Amino acid sequence: MTMQEVEITIDNEGRVRVHVNGVKGEECLALTKNLENAVGEVQERSLSAEYYEQPVEVSQYQKAGLR
Repeated sequence: MTMQEVEITIDNEGRVRVHVNGVKGEECLALTKNLENAVGEVQERSLSAEYYEQPVEVSQYQKAGLR
């Protein structure tokens, strides 16, 4: 499984930048939703290439090492 990471940067003027790594598709927006609501209005959003990738689903058999 890929490591999921959220990097939060606050600059000298109080602007907050959130960068998400290891999350594909719209899951990254769900991951940051509460943070965005707490900080305030989103002034700019840029989506990485990972956003446009489809999440890979692993079956229960693959997780257990069964075939």
